[in-house]
Amino acid sequence: MAATDPKAQLAINTTTLPIRPGRNIHVKQWNNTVSEDAAVPATQHASRRASLRTFFNPLGGTLLFVHGSCASVDQFESLINELGPFLKKKNFMAEGFDAYGCGQSDKPKVKEAYAEEELQEDLKAVFSKAKHPTTNFIIGHSYGTSQVIKLYNSLSSEEQRCVKGIVLLSGSLPGTNGGHPIFILPSMILEFLQGWMSSNFRKAAFHPKASEELLALAEARSNQNPMYMCKYFYEQTKWATFEEVKAVNCKALIVHGDSDRILNIEAGRRLHSAMGAKASFKVMDEVSHQVMEEDPMKLAEILVEFMTECLK
Repeated sequence: MAATDPKAQLAINTTTLPIRPGRNIHVKQWNNTVSEDAAVPATQHASRRASLRTFFNPLGGTLLFVHGSCASVDQFESLINELGPFLKKKNFMAEGFDAYGCGQSDKPKVKEAYAEEELQEDLKAVFSKAKHPTTNFIIGHSYGTSQVIKLYNSLSSEEQRCVKGIVLLSGSLPGTNGGHPIFILPSMILEFLQGWMSSNFRKAAFHPKASEELLALAEARSNQNPMYMCKYFYEQTKWATFEEVKAVNCKALIVHGDSDRILNIEAGRRLHSAMGAKASFKVMDEVSHQVMEEDPMKLAEILVEFMTECLK
């Protein structure tokens, strides 16, 4: 599918492709051109690997967005729309994807498919295709912040030099490996509890002033997640360690909501402290965990300021 956002005036391209053998993921891209590969079925991509270069066209630079646990790239849509004028001016491409098992990506009933190591390899494969030769920013949310840190540390020295900065939204140090104890329960029981769990997440992840429309959208997205996938995913989560956080040597921006009830603000402060002088810390007022959905305009201003400074 290809479309143009009326505010940002950016082309929106989507496709599903085998990012690695046997692992089809849904990719979404915002840039100045409509790709000839938009909406090509995944089964056709095996014979069209060369033409994928047209889809992954980084133009003047790349912003890669990494969503959190059991979420979707669509959570970044309002933020990217607000970033539209900046992206257009710089001729940057914004890239995001639904992690394996999430959104419109494949969802096999195989626990090993959602192992942390497999998901990291998927992320690295996306970055390798979407990266710009000299100018990249990687933005992660929640558990995605941990994945961004691990991705950066896995890159070669040459690849690290092309990362101008990373942005960590609503992150944590330390994180809780293995997820919430409720995911010990069998999938059948989790399916029965799904509506209740989605409702509780919504209440904790958004500030009380969030609109009913936004809350309803978030709950609908949560209810789309198959519980077997959530169980398999959370049982295998492995947050970045203090040593891994400290090893990051590029500029970093850490953003946290003042009312975050999923990962409290002190978790973000510890993340900032571990990163040291190379990192800056911004607190957003009257928002909780979903900073990019709750106040995308303010967050876009913060990101543009950070990226502009990194590009000097």
